[in-house]
Amino acid sequence: MSGRTIGGASEAAEVFESGGVRLVNADCFDFLPTISNASVDLVLIDPPYEVSRDTNFQSGTATGRNTDRFRVSMDFGDWDSGFAGLDAVVREAFRVLKNGGTLICFYDVWKITPLKDYFERAGFKQLRLIEWLKTNPVPLNSKTNYLTNAREIALAGVKKSKPTFHSEYDNGVYRYPICHDAGRFHPTQKPLALIEALVEKHSDPADTVLDCFSGAGTTAVAAKNTGRKFVGCEISSEFFEKSVRRLRGKQ
Repeated sequence: MSGRTIGGASEAAEVFESGGVRLVNADCFDFLPTISNASVDLVLIDPPYEVSRDTNFQSGTATGRNTDRFRVSMDFGDWDSGFAGLDAVVREAFRVLKNGGTLICFYDVWKITPLKDYFERAGFKQLRLIEWLKTNPVPLNSKTNYLTNAREIALAGVKKSKPTFHSEYDNGVYRYPICHDAGRFHPTQKPLALIEALVEKHSDPADTVLDCFSGAGTTAVAAKNTGRKFVGCEISSEFFEKSVRRLRGKQ
């Protein structure tokens, strides 16, 4: 690993590169402007529900890099604080995706309508819902009502042309257990098998997959396991180091 300046950040960032995987210990708002226009085939993210902050993104140029900065306001109170930051991330995802590329974003089911608005404003088409049904959910409220945490929702959207999609008559429902014990590296970690299935369905071998909320590095591992390239970032130094150990097969 070596220190580098990412996206004009004031401090050097740690970078792990090996076997087609490039993972940066950086904030997504500093990392995304360093990604070239139309250079990614699949963006697969599981953002925190509160990503509010004041920041700058840079607009794309003919060279494929970002040079002209513009201000993004991201603080509209408790209810909206997660939404504004995610809006900017969705727009950046549209910029970095190739035509026919897909953005998949896991998010709070109760906020899926604003997320749909962000997708549409950014230019995404063919919006579809993806559902992860947990085969072993924590039995909260099991005797008084429906299980409250038995499923998670993601929204998928396509940039412009016909998407890469390796399936037929697909209902978008995936059944996998939640991660436990030794296989769990992050509080909101998704099952590796789920992410591998999404990567294989929405991209081709040797394609580039991006995750700017890498967490425990599950998307990076999934890309590596399925013969894709990966580029992404994780803001937490702790989870960045855990991801590196995981990618090296030491955890």
